[in-house]
Amino acid sequence: MWSGNIDMLTNQTPKNYMYGDKVFILDEITSENCAFLIGDLSTFIFEEQNRGKGLSFFINSPGGETYVMMSIIGLMNIAKLYDIEITTFVLGTAASAASMIAVQGDRRFMTNVSRHLVHFGSIWDVTTKNSEIEKIYEQNKEYADNLDNLYLTACGGKLTKHVLDKLKRDERGYLNAEDCVKYGFCDSIIEDELTQKRIYEEEKNVFERNFTKALISAQKKKKPEKSESKSKKSVKNKSKKGKKNAN
Repeated sequence: MWSGNIDMLTNQTPKNYMYGDKVFILDEITSENCAFLIGDLSTFIFEEQNRGKGLSFFINSPGGETYVMMSIIGLMNIAKLYDIEITTFVLGTAASAASMIAVQGDRRFMTNVSRHLVHFGSIWDVTTKNSEIEKIYEQNKEYADNLDNLYLTACGGKLTKHVLDKLKRDERGYLNAEDCVKYGFCDSIIEDELTQKRIYEEEKNVFERNFTKALISAQKKKKPEKSESKSKKSVKNKSKKGKKNAN
């Protein structure tokens, strides 16, 4: 785990790393780039004092190896078993394997200029033997279907198999932030959250100002009543004194 010491940074420093409860995926997802990350993530998840805490993933990656991606997603699911909430932020591009990691969060955010790339992955499992061609095809299809299910499950019914296949057929099928919300790849756009926050704060300030004005106005209206009641009391007292003097 990186200690946060800038002096330790070199050209060989992994761009995919963990710092405290934050996971940074900023490079290709390969076994070499993610070796320390996977180890640090495993350690964090299985340390008892981290149960019930949260993990934040910050993602800007072109994707990478599906087997490494599956290892990270597996650890994310284990974290959820231990009540560790996963929040993902797409800060630039979440392409291919990085996109699949990003959609696995319990809460998923993007900036308004961020994007996902969904496409057919490359398959390297090939053979020259006729007897193995059909078997390898079936295995690869099963694996591809499992990857599809990662999207379909994470997108919660907003994404259909038909739409997913259409997106994958376009090898430059980048999805902007609005489309990602539409199809369930993310839950919210950060700038929209900021706008809602500003609106709420403005409405709150207006309410507080109006409430203060109404309170001051009400207090001013009560003051004459008090003076009037005092004057009535003084008149009564004078009349009582007058009666006593007459007697």
